[in-house]
Amino acid sequence: MKLMYFPGCTLKTTAVNYEETALAVASKLGIELIELERWNCCGVVFNLAADSVIHHIGAVRDLIRAQEMSKKVNDNRLVTLCSMCYNVLKRVNELVKIDSEKLKTMNEFMDEEENYECGIEVLHFIEVIRDLAGYEKVKENTAKPLGGLKVAPFYGCTLLRPKEIGIDNPENPTVLENIIESLGAEAVSFPYRIKCCSAYDVVYDKKIAENRAKEIKKAAIRWGANIIATTCPLCHYNLSLPTRGASIPVVYFTELMAYAFGLENVLNPEVRKVISSLLGEGVK
Repeated sequence: MKLMYFPGCTLKTTAVNYEETALAVASKLGIELIELERWNCCGVVFNLAADSVIHHIGAVRDLIRAQEMSKKVNDNRLVTLCSMCYNVLKRVNELVKIDSEKLKTMNEFMDEEENYECGIEVLHFIEVIRDLAGYEKVKENTAKPLGGLKVAPFYGCTLLRPKEIGIDNPENPTVLENIIESLGAEAVSFPYRIKCCSAYDVVYDKKIAENRAKEIKKAAIRWGANIIATTCPLCHYNLSLPTRGASIPVVYFTELMAYAFGLENVLNPEVRKVISSLLGEGVK
């Protein structure tokens, strides 16, 4: 199966390990993620101003790139890894489907591009695992079960809200738990798993983000977790900073999958050591 893939800026800079492990895991599951040609930043945040059009241009241009490539791969699905990119691309895609005037304005503004025709479907990689590969396929590829790991899944906010574009129930999601358990680990569904990590507040007031990250990590430990798994580069960054208190490792869910699939060669050495240590396998 070949699917189009939008990496976004962070996956090429501070979250390279996320991309590398995701691509390796996808390949193991029989899925080839083909990177979009000439993609640009999605815009990072979905602008809520009613008269805002220019802020959606970047996302629509990426959807046009997907539209162009869809003719080559014969598939209209565009996969994202970054939760923020998913949220922006999905919301803009849904907006232009129902607001023909905004779409017309943007198409006319980008007169050098072909018109966007709203035929692209935006997916997060988690949806690909759940709906296209399936949990049984994850179990079949688990060469090294993660028994001994007590994983706190952290969804954050942009994968689940607003509910119209969420990948799961915004109040009681289960997809990350199911993936974690398919790897042989224990999923610790702690109350803070659907809270915003406050990465939005880093520029405005770093203390707010710092305090929220501390609360999240303390809650994960209090509920019995020994590691946190997330899907979002911003959440990962915010929770991983040394100033965030409580000592509990934070990894991408794809890093756990890569380890369980026997793909340690694509893992960051430090992450590999952390997982090995928690599993009682010693330092590798």
